[in-house]
Amino acid sequence: MQSISKFDINSQISCNPYYKTQLGSAYLGNSLELMTELPDESIDLICTSPPFALVRKKEYGNVDAHQYVEWFKGFAREFYRILKPQGSLVIDIGGTWLKGFPVRSLYHFELVIELCKPKSEGGLGFFLAQELFWYNPAKLPTPAEWVTVRRERVKDAVNTIWWLSKDPHPKANNKRVLRPYSEAMKNLLKNGYDAKLRPSGHDISTKFQNDRGGAIPPNIIADTACESGTLIGKPILGEFNWILENDLAQPVNIISASNTASNDYYQRRCKEAAIKAHPARFPQALPEFVIGLCTEPGDLVLDPFAGSNMTGRVAETLDRNWLAFELDENYIKASQFRFEEDAPLVVTPLKDRKALKAKALTLAPDYLEKSSTIEPQNTYIQLDLFQSHSNNMPEQKLKFTYGHQFEPKTMNLPELIQLCVDCQPDRRVLQDEIAKRYYSSHSTQNDLQKGENRSKLAMNTFLSLRAYKLVESINDQDWQYTVTDIANEILDSQSDSDEVATIFARHILTNLTGMSLLKAVEAINSRGDKPKLDLIGYELQEMGYSLSPNAIYVSTMRQWLEKAGVFEKTYEINWDRVYDILELDKDYIDEIYTLTSEQKYFLLAMLQMSIIELTKWNDIVNYAVSVYKVRFPSKSFVKDIIQPLVEVGLIETEKTTGGRGAKPNLVKLTEKAQRELLSKLLESIADLTEISQTELNRSFEDVVNDLEHSDKHIKGKALELLAIWMIRLTSLRFTKWRKRDYETGQGEVDVLAASDRFVYHRWQIQCKNTKRVDVEVLAKEVGMTFVTGADVVMIVTTGEFTRDAFQYAYRMMEVSRYYMVLIQKEDIEAIKENRTNIIKILDRRARRVFAKKELGLTDNAVDEIEIEEDSLTEFDGILTEE
Repeated sequence: MQSISKFDINSQISCNPYYKTQLGSAYLGNSLELMTELPDESIDLICTSPPFALVRKKEYGNVDAHQYVEWFKGFAREFYRILKPQGSLVIDIGGTWLKGFPVRSLYHFELVIELCKPKSEGGLGFFLAQELFWYNPAKLPTPAEWVTVRRERVKDAVNTIWWLSKDPHPKANNKRVLRPYSEAMKNLLKNGYDAKLRPSGHDISTKFQNDRGGAIPPNIIADTACESGTLIGKPILGEFNWILENDLAQPVNIISASNTASNDYYQRRCKEAAIKAHPARFPQALPEFVIGLCTEPGDLVLDPFAGSNMTGRVAETLDRNWLAFELDENYIKASQFRFEEDAPLVVTPLKDRKALKAKALTLAPDYLEKSSTIEPQNTYIQLDLFQSHSNNMPEQKLKFTYGHQFEPKTMNLPELIQLCVDCQPDRRVLQDEIAKRYYSSHSTQNDLQKGENRSKLAMNTFLSLRAYKLVESINDQDWQYTVTDIANEILDSQSDSDEVATIFARHILTNLTGMSLLKAVEAINSRGDKPKLDLIGYELQEMGYSLSPNAIYVSTMRQWLEKAGVFEKTYEINWDRVYDILELDKDYIDEIYTLTSEQKYFLLAMLQMSIIELTKWNDIVNYAVSVYKVRFPSKSFVKDIIQPLVEVGLIETEKTTGGRGAKPNLVKLTEKAQRELLSKLLESIADLTEISQTELNRSFEDVVNDLEHSDKHIKGKALELLAIWMIRLTSLRFTKWRKRDYETGQGEVDVLAASDRFVYHRWQIQCKNTKRVDVEVLAKEVGMTFVTGADVVMIVTTGEFTRDAFQYAYRMMEVSRYYMVLIQKEDIEAIKENRTNIIKILDRRARRVFAKKELGLTDNAVDEIEIEEDSLTEFDGILTEE
């Protein structure tokens, strides 16, 4: 699908916005008319509270219950058209009573049934993803006659929220809305749990006591304004100091606030301006929960019945783009008050603000003794919430190849490609033919797959063909396509089914995400676990992919690879077949596989540091020991490690001493190793980072020198390369960019990386080309961990950190789960002199933190120890073998 930015969409709406902010626009007008100007499949989430079908007429306009379904369907058709394939529609809709009777109306149930009927039966074709319930104990006891007078009914305190989607698997991740564990669960995690069968018949295993960073929230959204400790749900404000004190692994986005307040900021500003406030305001708990669950930063959220525009306000604070449509000018005029500079934040922002530094310093009293003032940040003007530099770059997560209704057991690949050739370039014609050929008899017990739903299945098949790069759009036109070269190659070999399977498998492994699937399966197999679908999904998530643990895409790809013999049984990899398909040199692979684990780790260390100049091997040993936790033979190192690597032509050696018994103690990679191994490593990094392999091949020294170049573009690119070098030198795995150099004026880059050695860690790395870095930068980076989920923060500067910044970092490591790594100019120069010095620097930082945190040593005591260590003579790498 063509990617459409917020600005593209604004340009397609004929009227001017009533007001704009940095991330959103509000329009005055009939949303039914305004939506017709929005492109197909352009919205990630529609979150709204339409007028309810109430017995009593409200001034904001509502329709009688018996007319409501037909009235709403007009809007729903547009909702379906503009939603992305994995988008969500979330409707807060209150119930009502039959007039004159203590009996509930069924209109909101009739509505959801109508929306979820297949189009062939007159419905809209949505899926009901889940019901959510907004619990508000502050609701008035109505209808008064039945609740407070006759006492025949209880107070109605729940609104039903329908979560609808176009696909059974809409984009969603409940990790973004985790709640803190209950006290009982905390005790269970602390004291353990005996696996046993409960009376209900549920088998509770030892996995029940794994700490996942928080509890999965229920589908009840509570209101904290009227809540006691025993009420349903317990939303917690997920802000900076709370995270530090409670040590949650993930941010908490379930936040609630009453919408019955009579003197909040919005109400006061309405009174001051003599504008009537909207009488049925959206509680912020609902849009925050839904936006956190169903979208990512940078996604586009629409509220077509905006009212006081609480949805837009929450979306802006959570780094989502937004659109708001409102018919009443008084309401849209009043909604601007929510975006004023003095307006309180209804949820915790994902950005740095004035209060962040103050909160950070409160938790670091050591720093307060050093500084008496807090420098004010930029002042903000109305409707420009974040005038300071923006962190709202959309997350670019890795996407696993989509594959749905595209399995080899039902699809003959050459036949399907031939159908694509016959129908090109019209996608609609192709999908109609796919529906007739493959889904004409498709049905289930509940008939959801009949009729129009066959078109949905055919659409999934087309999307799979496009994801597998067998077809591609023409000039970014979503409904025009052409067949690709790889598809034609398969068609040319259709007489040989084995060759077809091999060509397609090679394509999957080299051009798609096939090798990542194999790595995930191999990792699970190596742990002795059974590679079930959910485990593979979680493993791929840890590798940086965005997909549901039970996504069918993984199974689809496995089936195509199995057809080519890559998988034996279900998830047992035939690596010999992989090498055949990829046409690799098996003799060379066999040589690599004859290496011991110690030899491989030594070689890997040389590759990560690009040792193409003669270097002391003991420095490389120290690096490998620290990074990979491997132990090498001390007395027979040359015989057991160096010589075998020389014999297979991967490293060269040189002696630095003369005499008959002299041992080689300088090593470097051979041209063969650079060509066959180092280039492959750089190629994989190039694919992930979108940096050319030529640039990645530049030395650390050249990159550092370019940081002082007069050309800003060259300096910015060098800063990116420095970030990648820091990832390589620490043997991390690149995950994604947070900010590129061109987004920050070539003065800063931000990147996320991960490590899965022993314990999974997520690293958040920032490189700055500035002379001085103060505590404010550190506080902001810790605040950003709410978004990134990182537990290690590395900041690299070509200048220096202030003393206050170091004090803050050490204090933060003492009182929280965060680990902070500060690398400044003198450290970069040391690494430039010898790349293995990165480990000495990191080890020294780690020992200092351990000494202060665990042993209670003072800074002076640690300084004395380090001075004593520096005075020791360093081992020169020459060993005498027995």
